[in-house]
Amino acid sequence: MTHFVRLALCLLCLNLGLALANPVLAAPPAPNPQSIYFQPTGHSLSGKFLNYWQNHGGLAIYGYPITTEFYEGGYLVQYFERNRFELHPENTGSPYEILLGLLGTERLQTEHRLPVFPATPAVPALSPDNVTFTQTGYSLGGPFRQYWQSHGGLPQFGYPITAEQTENGLVVQFFERARFELHPENRGSEYLVLLGLFGYDRANLLDPTLRDRWAENPPPVNLRLEGASQPLTPLTALTVTSDTSGELRVLGGDNRLVSVYPVNSNQPLSLLAAGTPGLQSLLLYRDGQVIAARWQVFTLTAPLTGIISGDPVWDGLYPRVKKFLEQDAVTYDSPIDRQPVLGYRSPDTPFIWLRDHVYQSKGFKYFEPRMKATLDYFRQSQHPNGSFDDYFEYFTGYDVYRGQIEVEADREFLFVQGVWTAWQATGDDEWLKANLSAMERGLQYTFTDPQRWSTELGLVKRAFTIDTWDFEQGSDQGTIRRNFDLHTRWSIMHGDNTGAYQSARLLARIERYLGRLAEANQWDQRAEALRDNLNRTSWNGQFYTHQVHLTPVDPTGVDEKTQLSLSNAYALNRGTLSQAMATSLLRTYQNRRTQNMGKIFAEWYSIDPPFPTGFGPPGEYVNGGVMPLVGGELARGAFEYGFEDYGLDILRRYWQLLDRAGGSYLWYHPNGTPGIGTSATLPTDGWGSAAMLNALTEGLAGVVDQGKLYQTVNLSPRWAATDRTQSQVNLGYAASGVYFSYRWQHQPGQPLQLSWAGSQTKTVLLHLLLPSDLSNPTTLLLNGTSIPFEIVKIGLAVYLNSTLPGNGNVAIK
Repeated sequence: MTHFVRLALCLLCLNLGLALANPVLAAPPAPNPQSIYFQPTGHSLSGKFLNYWQNHGGLAIYGYPITTEFYEGGYLVQYFERNRFELHPENTGSPYEILLGLLGTERLQTEHRLPVFPATPAVPALSPDNVTFTQTGYSLGGPFRQYWQSHGGLPQFGYPITAEQTENGLVVQFFERARFELHPENRGSEYLVLLGLFGYDRANLLDPTLRDRWAENPPPVNLRLEGASQPLTPLTALTVTSDTSGELRVLGGDNRLVSVYPVNSNQPLSLLAAGTPGLQSLLLYRDGQVIAARWQVFTLTAPLTGIISGDPVWDGLYPRVKKFLEQDAVTYDSPIDRQPVLGYRSPDTPFIWLRDHVYQSKGFKYFEPRMKATLDYFRQSQHPNGSFDDYFEYFTGYDVYRGQIEVEADREFLFVQGVWTAWQATGDDEWLKANLSAMERGLQYTFTDPQRWSTELGLVKRAFTIDTWDFEQGSDQGTIRRNFDLHTRWSIMHGDNTGAYQSARLLARIERYLGRLAEANQWDQRAEALRDNLNRTSWNGQFYTHQVHLTPVDPTGVDEKTQLSLSNAYALNRGTLSQAMATSLLRTYQNRRTQNMGKIFAEWYSIDPPFPTGFGPPGEYVNGGVMPLVGGELARGAFEYGFEDYGLDILRRYWQLLDRAGGSYLWYHPNGTPGIGTSATLPTDGWGSAAMLNALTEGLAGVVDQGKLYQTVNLSPRWAATDRTQSQVNLGYAASGVYFSYRWQHQPGQPLQLSWAGSQTKTVLLHLLLPSDLSNPTTLLLNGTSIPFEIVKIGLAVYLNSTLPGNGNVAIK
């Protein structure tokens, strides 16, 4: 076909469309490299619609744009001569983010002639080489089949929904998104098949007042943005000005709605950059319709994880702990499939222990992208009875060195906690499902196996060990045992039970998230019964008794009723304690510190008082050594239960210990010198340092992920307990690239300001520590609008609670 004939055909289609819509053409807007203005219809095409139009056939397939972008049926749309583009944010990242309107189906529905799909497929008369689609029962062949296949197929046009038929002298066939027309006069050219002008047809069926407004082509709205000349980090201030009032919607890098602001004509609007990193867009709405758009107008980058407050301790703890943890990462080939497995070792051995890995993952989650491989190994090597190994190491050229220490009763609940943390950071639902059976089997083993479960008390049992450690001091000639035998002395150790309780609760949340409500309720019921049994059996009025003996023991040389063992600190963060119990426990640790002032540098005991014999020298390792892992859990619990000053004090003392010791060790002598077992001992105790970091990020900074990917955040900033007047907190998961950031500001006598943003955050559960001069606030303004709140007291602290959206800015007066 000659160029003249092609132009004539385009003009013929155009003239037909103009006769229907009759737009009044306006002068083209100023040039925009991300937008194309079409003089024939007076409309522009930009952003994602422009990219799709250019990459999927352009003018020949769709024709010119005949409307602006606007909102229809819940989606941003734009009409073209032959179709309608729809922006589907739920399909972001897939080939189906832009979908074509089902205009073929809608046309037949409008004309009340959408047929019932035939039981016997119809065969097109002109198409002997047809293919039949079982989805609709219709066939496609000949020129129509060739055109369908060569111009985009199913995503472009959908399935055939009629047979070939004759309309107005033309052979046509309807598809879900188009009507094919056979033009014999163009035989031998690429225009043998043309598409019907369904865009015009459908647009003319819409609200006439809306259609008239398209035709009027009012002057473009002047929507301006200031402060976005370079890539921005979250919470950067921006200014938007519009010469037309409306509602401004900000879309993130994944094209999902980030925030909504009211805009007044020619009045500057301040907003904060937020949302998923990438190119951000602005849409201005009025009466539910888009009247202006600035597509991909600025770039948002993920923030660097850390805290910026001006205090060297709060700002320096994360990078310092990160260096420790990086040295504790070790990679082996899996003994199962020889794939690399990255795990987190202890300072005293290069083995990957499940408990070291899980406890350290509290810190690794912020910067380590490979969160799943070690847990995959332990799942794949799970024993038939549901139990797990304690450790493994693979030596090249040799079999795996792996093992299970029978006296331990924490592996199974630790596996659940490890999976939970990795799922939070990765957001991988399919991986979570793959681990569900292993978690269920593991906890079922804990709750039922005769060597793990006391049916009489309804509690987890173990051999007589120091807290959650891996050896039992023997009654026969002072031996040390790691496995069960005829001499095993059985006890109830509270740490096994608080851990089992926490993991049963987590598993219930997982089951509920996956839609397994009956299973969720069952695990919740088991957890509640265990908590009640534990508090009745082991709580002594001040703290949990170290061991409640089921088997008589030899004289231990110490009054066991006074022994405060390390899992009491863990209990503060596992959910079994009431406020009164937590208060008693925290005061017990504070009193121990006062009583032993000058004898011991910190009250973070593995056990106090220690055993005089049998479990190693008193005051060392787990028999009375000082452990940062205990201090970290104490600090985290102190922030939770109204002892904010105590939490701050512990973190500062840990910082001073790092300076003094030149690193972080698993345990210390009472005088503060490190407990160094061998020359290979590393000064990089990831277990303790991760606990301290967790106290900083979830305690002081107060960012607790309630599910995955910071979608729901419990936000509890406790900066009012410090001397800081402002602080910014940026936390992210390296495994998924998501982040959550907030900025806290308060000058005495002034309103408290808090702004926050998350790449996937939908809900913020605010639990804000109030400064003394705002202990009785009257107003909470969210983006300038007053919203309800409540005041609660925890100990002597006063908190403000409110449920807020995923991104926002509040002022408290």
